[in-house]
Amino acid sequence: MSVYRINIWRHGKLLGHFESATPWARDAARELAALLGAAREYRLEYLAARDERRLIESGPAGMRLVSSEPVFEAATLEDLG
Repeated sequence: MSVYRINIWRHGKLLGHFESATPWARDAARELAALLGAAREYRLEYLAARDERRLIESGPAGMRLVSSEPVFEAATLEDLG
């Protein structure tokens, strides 16, 4: 499953980001890009997860995954679709 993130800027100020890891993540990211991209005051930065960072704990009971997070790389709108 792919993970996509869109960083959203307005008037040079970072407002936040949208991230989706759903089975329809690509469609969701493209839909949001279409909605916000039509408004010229927003700047969108597209990212796609290309890898995953994992923290693993080893103990007497074996190994367990403590946490994982996607590692994002810059993408283009075309990469989202």
